[in-house]
Amino acid sequence: MIERIKRDLAVVQAAYGEIDVDPDLRWFVIRAWALAAGWNRQTTRLLVLLAGYPLTAPDNFYTGPDLLLANGADPGSATNIVDLAGQRWRQFSYHMEAGDWQPEKGHNVQTFLLGVARRLREAS
Repeated sequence: MIERIKRDLAVVQAAYGEIDVDPDLRWFVIRAWALAAGWNRQTTRLLVLLAGYPLTAPDNFYTGPDLLLANGADPGSATNIVDLAGQRWRQFSYHMEAGDWQPEKGHNVQTFLLGVARRLREAS
């Protein structure tokens, strides 16, 4: 399982640039996630927890705490500011449905990140 996580994270790094990875593989951070128009910044840090992965999909995602909509409002489905991995993060509620997560058919962290990308394109 550890080798699978390492391979999947190599794919993430190839797709999104530099990442930071917990030595125990409990989480990773994409250092500069590009954002669409509608946000108060062009990039943000993005943290994903890997509890239960790959048997279960990651659950929720986290951005820099200062990520807001362009008008200064809090984003929808952003629930809390939390401390994780020694830093502050804005928690976004995002869940893959059980039937949408099929690791035996090749679903991986990239599958989850495609959903994150859809959510962050909404800027609402």
